[in-house]
Amino acid sequence: MKDLYYKIPIDYKRITGGQDLRKVTLEESLAQYISLIITTIFGEYRYDKEFGTAIWDTDFDLLSNVNQLKDRIKDSVFEKVGQYEKRLVVTDVSLAIGEDTIAYNPNIRIKKRLDIVVYGVIKKTNEPYYYKSSYYLAPFSYR
Repeated sequence: MKDLYYKIPIDYKRITGGQDLRKVTLEESLAQYISLIITTIFGEYRYDKEFGTAIWDTDFDLLSNVNQLKDRIKDSVFEKVGQYEKRLVVTDVSLAIGEDTIAYNPNIRIKKRLDIVVYGVIKKTNEPYYYKSSYYLAPFSYR
């Protein structure tokens, strides 16, 4: 049971239906948890008000310099993933801000996209690992 990882979110219908929960690899489990850390707002997790990242604090911050915002988010992701994901040694975080054009009938919107890559080493296997994902800002959402 020690090395058993489950897919999140938990599918409670499978449990109540007597089926096994879906299992994932260590790498997939790391990706799920890193994504959870990144997308959680400070204070949202009632048992630890510091769980999450500063992305939410910068989501509508239009007055700050873009480079300052990038550094603040990058530092927050590096610190919080390193603090909460104990199975990984975080070695670096890279961050890029781009724009996507999204068609909403009948309008077209341009949204800021945050591309985050977390580099690290899996403690158990000593293998390199990286997590890459994109999020839309203002308002914050998944890609």
